[in-house]
Order: sequence, then structure tokens, then C-alpha cells
Amino acid sequence: MIITNNEAALRVKCEDVLPNEVADLVLALEKELDYSNRIGRPGIGLAAPQIGISKNIAIVRLGDFNFNLINAKITKACNPSIFKEEGCLSFPGRLETTTRFQEIVVENNYSNVNSFIATGLIAVVCQHELDHLNSKLFMDHAQTTNIFKKNKVGPNDPCKCGKIDPVTKKVKKFKKCCGVK
Repeated sequence: MIITNNEAALRVKCEDVLPNEVADLVLALEKELDYSNRIGRPGIGLAAPQIGISKNIAIVRLGDFNFNLINAKITKACNPSIFKEEGCLSFPGRLETTTRFQEIVVENNYSNVNSFIATGLIAVVCQHELDHLNSKLFMDHAQTTNIFKKNKVGPNDPCKCGKIDPVTKKVKKFKKCCGVK
């Protein structure tokens, strides 16, 4: 059963997965993701903490792109941008505008793919699932101001381009980004 709305249970520290645990854990995750899809709560990824297992494993099932994240970590991230309407099976109906990287390099263990580059939606899903394994939730990346609802941008408003200031780690202010003439 997918844990819902229990932040404390979802913010657990995960232990590494041992090779002999992989098959059973992948099967358990696939079973829960399949069940969620059948009852009308579609998902494209699921991490072990979401089903009450504190292990460093998650699955991604996005069309023909199906893979497992086992003791994985992001080793490089590029091109931060705004991602609209990110959701999570553990928080049904909740959508957030988040800051995510458009391209990441993932180092993966005990899998047929040891490392890979993920871009676009696949990169966002990998970041989301790996966050679960590192005690983070998607709302931790939420923008404090929804810049997509505004018609006008003031000089101190977040820039609509979504570029991140390397010092503050927040969206740059319009006057210091696209507002510069």
C-alpha cells in the first residue's frame, strides 16, 4: 500500500540494497505501481519508502523507458528550470511548480545500466524518485511564487525564464536576468 500524506514516514533514511534483495523489491514496487494505475491514480515512478521499505531502490516506468534505480545517485546536473505541475502518488491531487534540472547523470548499481544521462521528463522523474531515497519530497523544490499565473513581471519578481541564481539557489529576479537591457 502506498503511504499517503505521512511526511515523517516518507522522510526516512534509506539503506543500500543488497544484490539478493533487488528482484523482490522491484516486484513489490511494480505491484504497487500497477495497482495505483488500475485504481485511477496513474504514476510513472515509485520509490521504496513510499511503500514503507527503507531501501535505496526505485522504479521508473515511462512508456518504453523502464528501468530501476538501485543505490543510485546523481553525479552531475545541468540546466535548472521550472517544472509545472509535479505530483506524487503519496500526495494525491497535490501539484507543485518545482525547480528541477533538465539534464542529469545518474550512477546506478546492480542494474543492467550502470550510468546514464537523463533529460527532460525522464530527468525530472529520476530526480523525484531519488529524492524519496534521500528523505526529500517534491514540495521541498516548490517555487514560493507561481510565476506562471502572473500577467506582469515586476523588477523584483522571479524571472519567467526560470534561471537559478547560483548563490541563492532560487529563481533569479527579473531585473538581474531577462530585465537587464
